[in-house]
Amino acid sequence: MIKLYNTLTREKEALTEDTVGIYVCGPTVYDESHIGHARSAYVFDVIIRYLKYRDKKVRFVRNVTDVDDKIIAKAQDESSANDAGSLAARVREVAERYLQSYHEDLELLGIARPDVEPKATETIDDMVTFIAGLIEKGYAYQAAGSVYFDVRKFKDYGRLSRQSLDEMAEGSRVALDRNKRDPLDFALWKSAKDNEPSWPSPWGQGRPGWHIECSVMSTKYLGEEFLIHGGGLDLVFPHHENEIAQTVAFGKRSAKYWIHNGLLAINGQKMSKSLGNFITIKDFQARYGDVDLLKLFFLSGLYRSSLDFTEAQIDRARREKERIAVFLRHVDENTGKYESTYGERLPAVLEAKEEREKLAMHRGRFEKAMDDDFNTPEAMAAIFDIIHRSNKINVGLRDKGSDKRVCLELLVARELIMTVFPDIFGIAFKKDDSLDPEVQKLVNARAEARKNRDFKTADVVRKRLLDEYGVIVEDTPEGTVCRRKN
Repeated sequence: MIKLYNTLTREKEALTEDTVGIYVCGPTVYDESHIGHARSAYVFDVIIRYLKYRDKKVRFVRNVTDVDDKIIAKAQDESSANDAGSLAARVREVAERYLQSYHEDLELLGIARPDVEPKATETIDDMVTFIAGLIEKGYAYQAAGSVYFDVRKFKDYGRLSRQSLDEMAEGSRVALDRNKRDPLDFALWKSAKDNEPSWPSPWGQGRPGWHIECSVMSTKYLGEEFLIHGGGLDLVFPHHENEIAQTVAFGKRSAKYWIHNGLLAINGQKMSKSLGNFITIKDFQARYGDVDLLKLFFLSGLYRSSLDFTEAQIDRARREKERIAVFLRHVDENTGKYESTYGERLPAVLEAKEEREKLAMHRGRFEKAMDDDFNTPEAMAAIFDIIHRSNKINVGLRDKGSDKRVCLELLVARELIMTVFPDIFGIAFKKDDSLDPEVQKLVNARAEARKNRDFKTADVVRKRLLDEYGVIVEDTPEGTVCRRKN
């Protein structure tokens, strides 16, 4: 049974439902997405993939904030006195440009789009209706063309973030707004400013506040199936706290489980453009050439813990990917050797009772880790333990020759890996991950030289592989690892 950590209760709880509606706060599209955004997107992609793997029926909704103070500011910064057209038109152009870029980043990462991706500007009428309902129920009030939520009217406010109203008021940095009854009250509807995007409402021209859109979209598209609400840890307060207040005050059911991914630092510092450590997803691809390394880095930490991005961590991820690729290559080599020696094809689908039981045992270790709040570090440890045990078998086959039973055991481990990484972790390994023929020929020649203890020749071949082909060769207890130089 899957257990997940619920921020609302601060406990791990069993997910017993078979149909799961998931809502995740999506991007505010005013700039390029960075690797912190990538972590959140990937975390929930893995969670959804695993839920489906465990036969859950999942409906996934992620919103797009396409009108917001940051988007307006970006449009103003990019405009000049000679620009034709309204600010509203430039805001639309900025939002569409960066939404397209976000979609490109998701495609680069191999992350599927949600089942529904509503935009804030497409649900304005629904928000107006929702706000009117909050006013009618006595939880919101009008002031100077804006509408505010009366925080002190909602008795459970602070339950998610575990703060009292007095603590919030004492630590509040919200600028004083003379239209508010209380500094903690927040805007549901903002009165229009000159030339900014605005829509008609019973309270005059304006636009929605940020918090209201998620309450409206989550309940509209998920209804009674709304079980999981996700987002970054930085959204717990005030965004998600405000969402719960709005949704429950209106009379709708809020999410049962609240899941929050941890934040990302760069070399121990918060990621910031001013510090020069702001890494976009496209920057990462250009610098490292393989976005799978970013995914493996994310898998190295529990999703709700903070992670520190360093070169050492990416090097570790590269070695992990190479280790998996080498294992798969050695399985192919040894099983291929058996088939050519004995003229017998090994089964593509393993069906014998012993093989299926062994596969079930391996899967059980992996699933036990993932069922425990999607514990990817433990799940990866289980996978690499299987690889370590199988590599010992690989070495034995090279020393003693082919054996059908042992080859079948290798294929069992291979089948698990070829399920876990593409289907759940979104990391693809080709079935034949062999080197280029000329490179493989040199690698084999070097191996033969080492076998004959001709280490001088082996060193010459190693240098040639590096100088001519950009291939780094490393000898490990589990076999020879070859990788391309960056």
